[in-house]
Amino acid sequence: MGIATAIRITDGRKKGLLRRARRRKTTLEDELNSAIDLYLQLPPDVDMKDLEALAREANASLGRSIAKLDEAIATVEGTRKELGRIDRRLDELA
Repeated sequence: MGIATAIRITDGRKKGLLRRARRRKTTLEDELNSAIDLYLQLPPDVDMKDLEALAREANASLGRSIAKLDEAIATVEGTRKELGRIDRRLDELA
């Protein structure tokens, strides 16, 4: 259990935290505490601009990885269907 503390955040940040809380089925308080915990794990001399650039690159890479996985899944599904068609045809010939 913690202590109550008043903070001011922008409307945009509050809306973003509330959206994230809904998606993750948590509360605004949980999201704020998670953000603070993550921040406190950073070294005190971390360059926030470098960290932001790294996060942007990681997000872009994640998008590309998801697209490649989607392509691979489609290929596997197509192969599975083709193998099923070949298997049925072999059964007909037997």
